[in-house]
Amino acid sequence: MILIKLGGSILTFKDRKYSFRTHVAERLIKEIKNSSVDRYVLVHGGGSFGHPGAQKYGLNTTEPPSPAEGISRVQLDMRRMNNHILEMMLDQGIWAVSMPGGLITIFDGGELYEIDHEMVRRYLSLGTVPLAFGDVTIDKKRGTTICSGDDIMLGLSDFADRAVFVSDIDGIYKGGELQEEFTEDMLPLETHDLPNEKKKIDVTGGMNKKVKNMLKISERSKTYLVNGEVKGRLRKILDEEEVLATEVIG
Repeated sequence: MILIKLGGSILTFKDRKYSFRTHVAERLIKEIKNSSVDRYVLVHGGGSFGHPGAQKYGLNTTEPPSPAEGISRVQLDMRRMNNHILEMMLDQGIWAVSMPGGLITIFDGGELYEIDHEMVRRYLSLGTVPLAFGDVTIDKKRGTTICSGDDIMLGLSDFADRAVFVSDIDGIYKGGELQEEFTEDMLPLETHDLPNEKKKIDVTGGMNKKVKNMLKISERSKTYLVNGEVKGRLRKILDEEEVLATEVIG
């Protein structure tokens, strides 16, 4: 079984609220369909659908000021995004089933505590494709928190053979050079590690967190970061062909 995560940066324009990149998403779904992979879970991030509301309502803090309204509004935003992808998959004959992160996970103090493996396995056994996504979920200590697509990838990685993260960059950079392999001793990443044209990426914060999560996943399954902006790369890495990407090795 393969885990595929389509990041919010590849599916949306993060600086424009509710901006869905329809043509990119359609192409990536076609690449998955045209690959040899037939048993997989597709996960997607929130991008410009989930992040603005999560920030506005403080849903990733210990005491959000208006949790009930925030939960309701952000869950609605994420389901709107999920429906875009679900419809595209059904249009291409991929029988996907929506699997909100808020219904399959429980957190404890901001960390993943439990994920419903049994539900995922049962839907896979029926020949469907679980389509999971970042969401607002229950937290045992905080009451509520954000479950990211990366959290879902980690939670499901113990029964996956490979995990493929699809983003808008060629892979992970260190010292200005793209790395074919990335290991834990290469952390932390700093702004100067990126080539000049990639300085806009949030390396010191978001990227380090994502890479640490990938390193955890790579202890259980082979893990890769590939650029979905370039046509054909996702299909090639799924088919285990040679392609420009970074393998993360824990």
